[in-house]
Amino acid sequence: MSMLAPFFLAGALAVAAPILFHLIRQHPKGALPFSSVMFLREVPPRLTRRSRLDQWPLLLLRALALLLLAAAFARPFLRGASDQFSDTPVRRIAVLIDRSASMQREDLWDQAVKKAEEVLTDLSAQDQFAVFVFDTETDRIWETSLAATSDERQSALALQALKEIQPTWRATDLGSALRETADWAQWPTESRAPAENDSNEAEPATRNQPPGPASIVLISDLQDGSKIDSLQQNTWPEQVTLDIRRVVPAEQGNATAIVMNDQTMENLQDSTGNEPDRKLPVRVVNSKLASQFDLTLQWKDTSDKQTIQVEADATQIVRMNQPSDSATAIVLSGDDSPFDNTIHWVAPEKRSYRLLYVGESEDDPRESLFYYLERVPLDNATRTVSMETVVVAQLPSDLDPRECPLVVVGDVASTDSFSQTLRTYAEAGGRVLFVMDESDSASNVLNCIASITDDDSLSTQEAKIDDYAMWSRVDFSSPLFASMADPQFNDFSKIQFWNHRNVSGLEAADWNVLATFDSGAPALAQSGNIWLLTTGWQPSSSQLALSTKFIPLIAQMFAGNERAATSVAGHVVGTPLPWPPTEGAELLRSDGESSPYEQASDADFVDRPGVYQLKLPDEEPIPFASNLSESESQTDAMDEDTLERLGIGLGEAATAEKLTQATLQLRDRELESNQRLWQWLLLAAIGLLVIETLWGGRYAKRIA
Repeated sequence: MSMLAPFFLAGALAVAAPILFHLIRQHPKGALPFSSVMFLREVPPRLTRRSRLDQWPLLLLRALALLLLAAAFARPFLRGASDQFSDTPVRRIAVLIDRSASMQREDLWDQAVKKAEEVLTDLSAQDQFAVFVFDTETDRIWETSLAATSDERQSALALQALKEIQPTWRATDLGSALRETADWAQWPTESRAPAENDSNEAEPATRNQPPGPASIVLISDLQDGSKIDSLQQNTWPEQVTLDIRRVVPAEQGNATAIVMNDQTMENLQDSTGNEPDRKLPVRVVNSKLASQFDLTLQWKDTSDKQTIQVEADATQIVRMNQPSDSATAIVLSGDDSPFDNTIHWVAPEKRSYRLLYVGESEDDPRESLFYYLERVPLDNATRTVSMETVVVAQLPSDLDPRECPLVVVGDVASTDSFSQTLRTYAEAGGRVLFVMDESDSASNVLNCIASITDDDSLSTQEAKIDDYAMWSRVDFSSPLFASMADPQFNDFSKIQFWNHRNVSGLEAADWNVLATFDSGAPALAQSGNIWLLTTGWQPSSSQLALSTKFIPLIAQMFAGNERAATSVAGHVVGTPLPWPPTEGAELLRSDGESSPYEQASDADFVDRPGVYQLKLPDEEPIPFASNLSESESQTDAMDEDTLERLGIGLGEAATAEKLTQATLQLRDRELESNQRLWQWLLLAAIGLLVIETLWGGRYAKRIA
């Protein structure tokens, strides 16, 4: 016989009470005060060997009633031989291990492997499990097979596969990893019993084994830089619990240096445009748990050092001196975690470009398109741009888009050689902007465009304007206007146009109309590398050249075809390269290793911080720097409540021993509930108490 609550058997000790009451002599019922003994101390009767039991059957009834009550509260039940063992539910456990760059700190990866080993060695033969590792991507390195393999073998193979992996230098996308793992961890919505002739292995839940808890065991440092935004897109499955097993370094503080890419180019020159005094702005950030505040910045392999003091949870901007040509990295020293202390950097290569304007010179320069075009500042730290003007007859036939990214056509000739030169240039990747600033040359512009695009369906006529026209619709989804999409910059209503040309047939010819006038007529349209502006920007035609929109408009037309600038420190390990894959292209690492770059997956070769080179066919190598994601340096621990607020159920994954005990206890409760022996014991106790009451009453009357 077994019991659900055996501790209630302690109540059986109450059986000693009636025995003591029987052995202790009672006072006589009648008490008469007597003066000679009233000052003596009263002594109760003592239990001696001569004491004897009176009415032992009554005592026995009382003792048995107490024993039966104690046994009833203990909830006894009978367990047969077939009930000794129970089918333990099958667990479905996903082990999710962080292998991002922040796990490079100290011995965090060794801690993670040990914690994973604890989970894997606890698995039983019928459990289903999978092992995932994640950074920006999630990989399933092991999943249990339903073949006849012992659980020890499965766990050992999974652990061996895990030990062959090392942490990467990529960022942490925790949200995507949890979503993918949760999809695997939850039990299928439908389970089926295998048919007799079904040769396929059935899920463990269908082999007379009930499905048990579904859990994800997350092993991570759970740093603040983990990306969890994607967890808001889907509802977390209710049946899946998340067991967080955090790994913690001995030194939790961290400082990092970040090259300020948004201002690097502008700050490389001083206000006068001279380069000898250029400075590189670097942002130094210290974490909340930092214990080291005296830090040092220096160019690698140089003696030039800058010592700074940054308090915990503080930021400081440092402007570093111009590095030597051989310096390719900034080193931060003095903090607790050196894993992110080297920032690789490549000095921007300054290239020379030119912008070509095709047109005649005007008597009044202020009425010339070129007069305003040459005043657009296109020079920066990585390029110098020369503005040149040529007449139609002098247009070079060998224009190179890599050296001349943009040609602005203000005057058009109907010659075949002129159209063929522009067509060859556009097909090679060059961009051409046709400007209809005069109604007389509008038809010539369309004829030239027809020769380039093989489409002669366009027609034009002069627009009738009572006072002035405005741009009423601008396509801010286009890269040309994307920089002006913000509400404080997207107002074009203050630019007035005195005249323009109506061009019809653009929609039918698959032109993309980027801007229209308030009359609905196209103002700016694009077809491939060809732009058409149906008005001029000089004051006699419009206020466009005098507005704040003119400079970013021309700058984007020019820069859109410029060869991708060398990244100072902007490329992040694990992200796509800014250059498209090219046949014959090659990636070269500073250690001499190389890899072809002919498809997007070849960019995985850039798998660690450092300086690389991209070799394109018939071009000079392009050096670039690749660094850690800034988020990986945010090593302060994330609060687990952050995940719970997103609807994730947190809880410890049940071990095999606890699950077995819980299963047996559930079976015992079921047996006890079906047998209900406590009811019979309680009835027997009540019966004995009734008999004891009648017997005791009869005995009391007899001795009265």
